[in-house]
Amino acid sequence: MLRKCTDEDISNEECEKVIDPFYENYDSYLEEYVVPEVIAFYIASLFYRNAMCEATFKQHFNSAYDTFKLKKL
Repeated sequence: MLRKCTDEDISNEECEKVIDPFYENYDSYLEEYVVPEVIAFYIASLFYRNAMCEATFKQHFNSAYDTFKLKKL
């Protein structure tokens, strides 16, 4: 479905049936495929570049995860 560009607001029904599922699918894809790879790269880069400060793994993980604007895991 292609929506014509108009000045009208999106209806609640259209938002619930089209827009919300799109963003849920997008977030799921990011969480399943993209985020783990980026976090692994982030932490590995910190380690190999001797840039890791004294912090817990969870703190490093959350720092990497915070670069994404998704709900917390």
